[in-house]
Amino acid sequence: MPSSAPTATLPEVVVLLATYNGIRWLPEQLDSILSQEGVRVRVVALDDESSDGTRDWLVERSAHEPRLTVLPSMGPSGRSAANFYRLIGLVEPPAEGYLAFSDQDDVWMPDKLARHVELLRSGGHDGISSSVTAFSSNGDRTVIRKDYPQRRFDYLTESPGPGCSFLLSPRLAALVAAQLADDESPARTAEYHDSLIYALTRGRGWSWHIDGVPSLDYRQHDSNVMGANTGLSPALTRLRLIREQWHRTQAIIHARSALRVAAPETRAGLEQMLPLLEGRGIRARWRLASHAGQMRRRPRDRAIIRVLIVTGVW
Repeated sequence: MPSSAPTATLPEVVVLLATYNGIRWLPEQLDSILSQEGVRVRVVALDDESSDGTRDWLVERSAHEPRLTVLPSMGPSGRSAANFYRLIGLVEPPAEGYLAFSDQDDVWMPDKLARHVELLRSGGHDGISSSVTAFSSNGDRTVIRKDYPQRRFDYLTESPGPGCSFLLSPRLAALVAAQLADDESPARTAEYHDSLIYALTRGRGWSWHIDGVPSLDYRQHDSNVMGANTGLSPALTRLRLIREQWHRTQAIIHARSALRVAAPETRAGLEQMLPLLEGRGIRARWRLASHAGQMRRRPRDRAIIRVLIVTGVW
């Protein structure tokens, strides 16, 4: 139900929208954001040099929608995360409000932001993410569960959900922006902004909550940068990336980034894990495998990564 509270008293959320050739689904996505109940929404969009008219459509829409701001073109960034990194550096969230991220092709539940603001406030958390419902053009719908219990080092190897489900507190948004602006931080080399943000949060010793209630319909199509990871094709892609050491390289980046902001209670563990992630000898491999139970949230995934580490695949 829509909130009956005066608009000025509702919590404010700034939504960062990164776009690239998304005109097919962008109108539905944007409508679902602007229709959020129980919050004041402001959307800031940055288009990554689309060739399908996406930016022109955004500019036209913004002329009639004061809650939408379209930033000037900055040239191609090369990847989705880099476009989000630009947005984080350019947009200052409200001092008493929150920061969220949006893809260009999903559909948000009407209470997505209001629910997550309440969870963040009531639980004393700095970050929120959620499970999502993957859907495709053939009508298939599958809940992608993300709320398996967090483990001590899961933030080194996985995201707590897709970035489009994230909500950040003001101090977390400021922490992320500061690290992305720091030339000595490896943060910008992280391939995905969602995994990086989670690593910085947990490395700092701050609380992150994963909501088991799906907050959006997560569209699956042939242009997804990162889809729902279900089925044979995504599994084969993941195996190829594992064999190429991509996942391990990202874990090292997350560990180094987290160490830049580490609290005393997390620093010792990170200083123990980083050389094991960087090591390639048999001894380092077996020591790292002994921590496999803390590196993934889902029980099946913990067993798989242990085998991959021991056999030298990961």
